[in-house]
Amino acid sequence: MPRQKSILHSINSFRHIAGHFLPELRHERMLVLGSTVALLFSVALRLLEPWPLKLVLDHLLGFQSVRLPLVGSLEPMPLLAVLATSLVVIVALRSAGDYFKKVGFALIGNRVMSRIRGKLYRHLQSLSMSFHNKARSGDLLIRVIGDIKLLRDVVVTAMLPLVGSILMLISMFAVMFWMNWQLTLLAMVIFPLFAISSVQIGKKIHDAARKQRQREGAMAATAAEAISAVQVVHSLSLENHFDSSFSSQNKRSLSEGVKTRRLAAQLERKSDILIAISSALVMWYAAVLSLGGQLEPTYLVIFMPYLKRSLRPLQDLAKYAGRLAKATAAGERIVELLEITPDIQDAPDAVVAPALQGEIQFSGVRFGYEPGMDIYHGLDLTISPGQFAAVVGPSGGGKASLLHLLLRLYVPLEGKGLIDGQDIRW
Repeated sequence: MPRQKSILHSINSFRHIAGHFLPELRHERMLVLGSTVALLFSVALRLLEPWPLKLVLDHLLGFQSVRLPLVGSLEPMPLLAVLATSLVVIVALRSAGDYFKKVGFALIGNRVMSRIRGKLYRHLQSLSMSFHNKARSGDLLIRVIGDIKLLRDVVVTAMLPLVGSILMLISMFAVMFWMNWQLTLLAMVIFPLFAISSVQIGKKIHDAARKQRQREGAMAATAAEAISAVQVVHSLSLENHFDSSFSSQNKRSLSEGVKTRRLAAQLERKSDILIAISSALVMWYAAVLSLGGQLEPTYLVIFMPYLKRSLRPLQDLAKYAGRLAKATAAGERIVELLEITPDIQDAPDAVVAPALQGEIQFSGVRFGYEPGMDIYHGLDLTISPGQFAAVVGPSGGGKASLLHLLLRLYVPLEGKGLIDGQDIRW
């Protein structure tokens, strides 16, 4: 069984992926700013949302002896109308903020991922034939289409909302700490336990998700090979061979997918239990403080919704653990391609080719497609402009390789190729 990645490695991997993707956000600065403002607006209104009910309990049902000047001066029915209306206004404004936040983040995610897809496609086009001869086209297609789509969907539906949830957690815990630091610390007792569970199960989910994406890439490659060469497959009766290979990869992908879901469900179940323990402890201790006259009972109307909202990021993290792991694995596969350096690159002072006369010259050329298997060794050849030359030899003797070198699909290991006396690399 392969060694599991450490949490430090996972963090570095995520930072590495973000290093490639975050610069694309500079094109969406205004949209990022607007969406962030909508997010902060929504968080602020969520903090206000429980207060109308607390004021009803305090000033209409007499749970608080000291009354606020403006609110306490109103008659019961007008006061009730004001508080009910304020609740509707708060929820309506918060819903508007949530709408603009979600739409804005969705636009950001889709635009950034579309640019990454275009960047990845252009990069693949720039890679040399030596890379494409070894790569499997089906796997490349999965990375350009499937991995980008998965990453885009998860960014929109999980990652960006999770950022908002974390901001809400910080804000609500700050207010909760101001209201009663003892209850807040008690609520936070589950955080270390949740962190340990997330680290242990999260590593397993990430490994399983990465293997599943690799299996899916292998399946796509097998299918692409069989379909592109279907005439040869039928002629040589290779259907069973390709079917066996595809079925094997399909079963392994299914196994890894089930494992990912099982681990994510396990993390979600543990998080629900820990959140229930935290809520029960807070409720118990709040009741003790209330009975002792150290806490007003109506504070629970504020504190418990805050606690529920603030712990939602833990639920979201558990809920989306499998999808986040798949997205991270997809991001690693995308970055892996983006970081491949083309074997053939223009020199810094390369010039645009002028109208060619047609003199072709190879001087001291050594070349081979694989290390230690040279096709040419010390090749010297000159073809004058207008001259007709025939290159003959057995299959595999290197006839097409001359054209590959001339078109700069490959470069010589030693020596150089010239057109009109100009090195083709320049």
